Amino acid sequence: MSTLAERLSPVTSRLNRIRGRIRRLYALDGFSRLLLALAGFVAVSFLADWALILPVGVRLVFLAGGLGLAGWILFRRVLYPLGVRITDDDLALFVERHYPEINDRLISAIQLVRAPGQVPTGPDAMKNATYNSPELVEALVSDAEQAVASIDFNRVVVRKYVGKLAGWGAAVAVFLLVLGAAFPVYSSTYLNRIVGGSKKWPQRTLLKVLDFDAQHRRVVARGDDLAVAVEVEKGKPSRILLTYKFRTGEQGVEYMSPLAGGKRFQYTFPRVSGPFEFYVEGGDDTTALHFIETVTPPSIAGVKIYYEYPPYMRKANTPADRAETSFGNVVAPFHTKVRFEATVNEDLQGASLSLGLKGKEVVTPLPVGKTVPEGRPRLLAGEFVVTETASEYALELKAANGLGNRDPIRFAVKGIEDRAPNIEVREPLGDEFVTELCDRPLEIEVKDDYGIARIFLAYRVISQQPDKSKDWTSVEFTREQNSRDYGETQIHSETKLNVEPLKLQAGDHVEIQFQAEDFKDVGGRNVRNSKVYKFPIVSMGTLEKELQDAIEKIKILLKSQHARQDTMWNRTGRLNTNFGKLEQLTPE
Repeated sequence: MSTLAERLSPVTSRLNRIRGRIRRLYALDGFSRLLLALAGFVAVSFLADWALILPVGVRLVFLAGGLGLAGWILFRRVLYPLGVRITDDDLALFVERHYPEINDRLISAIQLVRAPGQVPTGPDAMKNATYNSPELVEALVSDAEQAVASIDFNRVVVRKYVGKLAGWGAAVAVFLLVLGAAFPVYSSTYLNRIVGGSKKWPQRTLLKVLDFDAQHRRVVARGDDLAVAVEVEKGKPSRILLTYKFRTGEQGVEYMSPLAGGKRFQYTFPRVSGPFEFYVEGGDDTTALHFIETVTPPSIAGVKIYYEYPPYMRKANTPADRAETSFGNVVAPFHTKVRFEATVNEDLQGASLSLGLKGKEVVTPLPVGKTVPEGRPRLLAGEFVVTETASEYALELKAANGLGNRDPIRFAVKGIEDRAPNIEVREPLGDEFVTELCDRPLEIEVKDDYGIARIFLAYRVISQQPDKSKDWTSVEFTREQNSRDYGETQIHSETKLNVEPLKLQAGDHVEIQFQAEDFKDVGGRNVRNSKVYKFPIVSMGTLEKELQDAIEKIKILLKSQHARQDTMWNRTGRLNTNFGKLEQLTPE
């Protein structure tokens, strides 16, 4: 080493220290950027996978992208800058750029010391050679030493921005390490999943499908609507999807509708036609497969009705081979026993009879019989008595498959009341005056729904002589007085009121009343009484006077009627005459 190089070595040592600091800053800057990039990658990939539950392929793409980014930063910001050669000339220029007062003396001294001057020889040596005077170089080195002696080379290296970047990188790294230590389950899950592992995140959402058994099965009636309800026991998913697949191959995905409160969701399958399976997913939870089995609900295939009428009606019961088939509805007289036989479409486990209007039913169990010749438990038989004007009955079924009949048909029961006989009095038409010798004909017509048992004429006498007065006395009509035998539904009866044997006199009274009853023997017979007809006893003279007065009244009425007729005839004649004159008029 030359003497001048030795004199300049303190300066070059200071430049070497600057070179080391610059390389360390390059490394710190690059690794800080790499650390921030890795922190960003971890944050983005963690949140994306945690929120969206990314599939393996997407996670591996994330990992490849993150590693690619880290490699690029490592090469571009660490390896490449550290591999760049930094010469003394570069450092000298770098120092002079920050300290312009050096005025190129440092770069000149370094370059001249590196290539000291030599004396040229030969005839043409002076023509092309460069020659550095030793005295001039020594003076320049001395000048450079003096110029940089008081200058701090460390100030030319600005560490402020790199320090901030390093601080942020360290803070982010420490923050992530603290989070990882505080939540080891999440950090271990992330590390497993980011490299393609199948470990699941800690569950944030918990869904429960309601109204299913422990095996996730449910049996419903074929053709019924099915409401699938899901309760959110944990979390708050933004939406819940139901994925289903029928055994026929039909499949699909449906959004479930939120109910009041937001904790329950529901979807309704209208008129389920067959078995299917489904699962529900929402948030980060997916339920197990649930299975729907469909069975046919029991229903009534046919009803036969048999009537057993009360004996007093003397009406034939329904023959065994000619049952009523009026769709199960019943129309029968009161106290009629109704027997029914019903067949159903499914094997039965049990059944019951519900009798009465809705809300007032009386339920009794029914025995289940077997059909012939199949021997299937699909036959029902029972009976009840008609006691009300309007009622209902229904057959409630429980099939062997566990289902009941939905909306049991409520058959109508109409009770027909056995009304009392109807009496039509043809003679007399009203109250009349009679003499003590009167023999007044009486005539009535009696009708009844199910037959007339007896007909009576009741009378009583009210006399001015107490020994002749008599309270109501009933006399039954005989066969000779009736047009038909008792038991018929219509009988014409005739008799006479013979007053002479009663030995009454003017001022006494006779009152009569007709009575009829039927054969009803349940709760008492039906009895009908006609109105009371009064017959005052008058003398013959009085009766003749009454008749004469009546005749005079008739004559007066006839004369008045005749006068009105004459008046109308006269009006008609005048109108005819007037219109006849109009027809004779001509245009002239």
